[in-house]
Amino acid sequence: MKKIRVAVCDTDNVYRERLAEYLIRKKSGQIQVYAFSTRKLLQNQMDLEPVDVVLYGKGFEKLRPDEDSLYIRMTEEPGGVGEEKAIFKYQSAEEILRQMYDHYLRQEQKNPGTSVKPKEIVAIYSPSHCMMQTPFALSMAQTMAEEKRVLYLNLGEWAGFCPWMRQEYHRDLADLLYLLSAYGGQTTGLLESVVHSYQHFDYVPPMTDAQLLAQTDADAYEGLLQMLVEKTEYDAILLDFGIMVPGFFHMLERCSTVYGLVESFPLSRLRWKQFEDSLMKQGQEDLAGKLECVTLELMDYQVMEEEPVVQQWVNGKIGDRARAARYGSHGAD
Repeated sequence: MKKIRVAVCDTDNVYRERLAEYLIRKKSGQIQVYAFSTRKLLQNQMDLEPVDVVLYGKGFEKLRPDEDSLYIRMTEEPGGVGEEKAIFKYQSAEEILRQMYDHYLRQEQKNPGTSVKPKEIVAIYSPSHCMMQTPFALSMAQTMAEEKRVLYLNLGEWAGFCPWMRQEYHRDLADLLYLLSAYGGQTTGLLESVVHSYQHFDYVPPMTDAQLLAQTDADAYEGLLQMLVEKTEYDAILLDFGIMVPGFFHMLERCSTVYGLVESFPLSRLRWKQFEDSLMKQGQEDLAGKLECVTLELMDYQVMEEEPVVQQWVNGKIGDRARAARYGSHGAD
C-alpha cells in the first residue's frame, strides 16, 4: 500500500521535530515523513520528489502552493485565519493527524490498494447484557495489543466512552459509516480521520444515538468490516457487540473467536444456553464451535475509586479474566 509523503515545515525546531517524530512513531507503516526548517530545503525535496501533504507553519507563511500537493496551514490561533485548509497547531498531535487525514480525504485521492495482511477478527457478546462486557472488551483489546496491532469497534448502545476515556469526540462510528458510503473506494484518510488511540490499541468512538445504530442497514456494517479487513494494516479487529445490530449473525460468522460473557447466577447461564441452542437450531454449528464462555464472578465487579477507570479494569480482575480467556488459563469456562 502506497505511503503518503508528508512534509512538516516550521522554523520552530522543537515543535517541528516533535510533530514529525510523533507522525513517524504513530503511522510509520502509512506515512513517510520529512521535516524542513527552510523553504529552500522544502523546494529541493519538491524538485526531487513531490510530497503528498505539506503541513506548513511559522516561517512558511509566504509559501506558494502548487497543484500536485495538498498544502495545509498550521495556524497560531484556533479557527485559523479564514483558510479552507488549516489546522490549529497547538493541539494534540493525535488531533492534528486526524484533521490532516480529513483534509486529505476531501481531496478524493483514490487509493484502491488492498492489504494482504491476514486479520484476526474477535467478537465479545453477552446474551444477558452483562454490565462488565465493555470493560472486559477494552481489557481484551489491551491484552491483544501486546502482540498485535488492534482496532477496537464498539457496536453497542449507550457505551459511555466520553467519561471513561476522558475525551470529547467530534466524530464517531456513524460518521465513519457515512464517509464509507460517500467516498466509495477511498481508503486512505477515511478511517484515520475518525480513529483514536488508547494505550497500545486504536478505537473508533461508538455511536451516541442507539436508534441510528439499529436503523443502519446490515450492508453498511458488512461494508465497514470488509474495508477494515482488506484495506487496513491492523492485525486484529475486536468487535464489542450490543443488542444485535443488523447483520449480527453474519458478522459473528466472520470471527475466529466469540467470547461470550455470563455472570455466575442461574438466569445469566440460562440465557447463554438459549443463545447456544438457537445457533444449533439454525444450523450454525460452525459458529457455535467458535464460542468461548467466560464467567464473571461478583468479586470481578470492581469499585472504581479514581480515574482513569479503564486502566483500573485492565490492571484489575477484569483484566485478569481477559488475559485468562486470551491465553487459555483458568478463568474461562
